[in-house]
Amino acid sequence: MFRFISFAFFLGALSLVVSAQNILISEDFESSDFPEGWSQQTLASDGGWLLGTAGALQSEWWSIADHGNIIGTNDDACDCDKSEDYLIMPSLDLSTISNAILQFQAFYDGGTFEGSTEVATIEYSFDEGDTWSVLEEVEGSEDGAWDSHSVNLSALVGNANVWVAFRYHDDGGWMFGWALDDIVVFEPTGLDAAMTALNIPVNVDAPAEVLIEGTVSNVGADAIYSMDISWSDGTNEYLEAYSDINLLTGESMGFLHASVFNMAGAGSATLEVSVSNVNGVEDDVAENNSLTHTVSALEYGVLVDGGLEREYIYYHPSNAPANCPLVYVCHGYTGSAQGIMDYSEFNALADEYGFAVCYPQGIDDSYGNAFWNVGYDFQNNETVDDVAFLINLTDHLQGNYSLDSELVFCTGMSNGGDFCYLLACEASEHFRAVAPIAGMIMQDIMDTCNPSQMVSILEVHGTDDNVTYFDGDPQNQDDWGAYPSIPETMDFFVNMFGLELLESSVFPNVVPGDGSTVSADKYGLDGSCPQVWLYTVDGGGHDWPGAWGNMDIDASLEAWLFFQQICEGTTDVLLSQPSSEKKLICVLDLLGREVMPKSGELCLYVYSDGTVEKRVGLIE
Repeated sequence: MFRFISFAFFLGALSLVVSAQNILISEDFESSDFPEGWSQQTLASDGGWLLGTAGALQSEWWSIADHGNIIGTNDDACDCDKSEDYLIMPSLDLSTISNAILQFQAFYDGGTFEGSTEVATIEYSFDEGDTWSVLEEVEGSEDGAWDSHSVNLSALVGNANVWVAFRYHDDGGWMFGWALDDIVVFEPTGLDAAMTALNIPVNVDAPAEVLIEGTVSNVGADAIYSMDISWSDGTNEYLEAYSDINLLTGESMGFLHASVFNMAGAGSATLEVSVSNVNGVEDDVAENNSLTHTVSALEYGVLVDGGLEREYIYYHPSNAPANCPLVYVCHGYTGSAQGIMDYSEFNALADEYGFAVCYPQGIDDSYGNAFWNVGYDFQNNETVDDVAFLINLTDHLQGNYSLDSELVFCTGMSNGGDFCYLLACEASEHFRAVAPIAGMIMQDIMDTCNPSQMVSILEVHGTDDNVTYFDGDPQNQDDWGAYPSIPETMDFFVNMFGLELLESSVFPNVVPGDGSTVSADKYGLDGSCPQVWLYTVDGGGHDWPGAWGNMDIDASLEAWLFFQQICEGTTDVLLSQPSSEKKLICVLDLLGREVMPKSGELCLYVYSDGTVEKRVGLIE
C-alpha cells in the first residue's frame, strides 16, 4: 500500500544526506553563535529563536527530545507574544536552477490549549521580509520525537532574491514551541531515493502489532518508477516491491509495509527500514537510503483501588535481570504519567541499568487537576488514599513481573516529590529510598511522621524555586499549607535517623549558561545504610535538572545512582527489646568506642551471647 504526497512529515530521526546534490544552504546549528547570514523577526520578550541543546531550550510542559545543538522558540517558557517568530534563512538565488528542495528536522506538537492552537508555517518573501506568503503549513505530531520534513520549492525558482522563513505563531495563547535542526536546501541531481521519515510509534501497549509506515522522497532529478522497501529487526528481514509508480523530483510517497512487527512483551527493539533497487539499480546516494527507529512496549494499565480505576504506565526492559528493582516516577500537580515519562527519560535509564519503572497517574481533584493527596489546604475535601494505591500497585506488579520486593524506590516532581516524603513517613516498610525533585514535606506530615524503617532520601532543590520555596512557607502565605524549609526538612530526617555530615562537595559547572550551580551535602554513618542527601541548585528554579533549568546534573540519573548505591543492611528505627536470656554487655559507637546511648544516635549493642544489634535510640 502506498500513496503520493508532496510534503512529508512523519516520525523518524534523520540526519539529512544529500551529498550528490548541489547544496545551496546547510545548517546544523552546532556553533554557539547565531549562524552567519541567518536572521529573525520577533515580537517575543525572550529573544525569539534561541540556540542550545534540547535540555537548555525545553521547559516543564514542553520537553524536547535530544538532538545535539538545535534552534528553537519556546512559548511555554515565556508565555509571551510569539505570533511573529520568523527564523529567516540566507537569501536564495533560484534564478538559474530548475528545482530546489528544502529538508529539515522539526520537533513540533501542533498543540491546542485553552482554545488556542499553535501554527508553524514555511513562508517566503520577495521583498526582503516586508511581506510574507505561506508556502506550506507544517503538521504537528505529538509523538515525542523529531520528525523529518521535505518541502518542494519549485514554485519559487526563477527568482534571484528569495527569503524563506520558518514562522511560529502561538495564536495568542500559552502554547508550546517549535525546534529545528539539520536544515538543507539543495538542487536535486541524478537518481536519488531517500528514506525521509518513519511513521512508527515510540511506545506501544504490549502485546502489539506494529505497523511499518514511512515516507520515501525523490530528492534527485530523475523520476522514480519502482523500488523495494524492506525492514529488519536485527534478526529477520522483510522486503516488499513497489512498481507502477511515477515519483517526480520533490515528491514523496507514503508507504505501509505488508509485514508487521509483533511485540509480544515488554522491552525495546530497534528497527531499520530501507529503500533499494530504485528503477532496478542502486541509486546515486546510499547514505540516505535507511532510517532506524526504536519502539518500546509498555503496559498502559488500570488497577481498581479504593473503588477507583487508577491508571499507570509500566516499563520492564527485556534485558532486565530476574528480581530487578522497581522505581516509581510521580508527576507534579496538573501533570501526567505520560508527561513525566517523556521528560524524565527514565525508560532509557531502565534499559541501561536493568530496572523496571512505573509512572502512576494521579486522579483529578475537585478543580479537575491530577494530583497526589498530601493534604494541601485547598484540597481538604479530598479523601483518596494514594499511599495505599502505590502499595497495592506494587503488589500487583510484583505478582506479574520478576521484581525484588526489597528494592522499591520512588522519585517525583513537585507534588510528586511531596508525595515521596509521605511515602517515607507512612510506607517506610515498602520503600527503601525516595528522591523528591523540587519537593517539600507538609508540616502536618512532619509532625506525625513515625516510620518503622529509615528511608534514605535525596532531595534536589533550587534556591530560587518560586513554587516550592527553598526557605519554606511556615506561615502558609501561599495557601498550599505550612511547610518547613528544605534545610530544616533535611535536619529533621538526619536527626531522626541519627546521621552526621559525611561529605560536602560541588558539581562541576559544565553548563555555565544555565545560571545555576549544584552543591551536595551527604549525611550518613560509616557502615550504616540510611542516607540523607541534599543537592542544592544555587540559582535554580522549580525545575527537573537535566530536563530543563540546571543542566550540570541529570536529576533522573542522580536519583537512580542514589537508589543503586543504597545498601541492604538493617534500617529499623526501633528494634524489639532483647531477649531476657541474654544480657547487654556494652554499647559502642560506630568507631568501636564504648558510649552512653542517646536518643537519635545509631549505636552497636553487644550482648552476652555474642550477638550485636544496631539500634537508634535507647532500649525501652
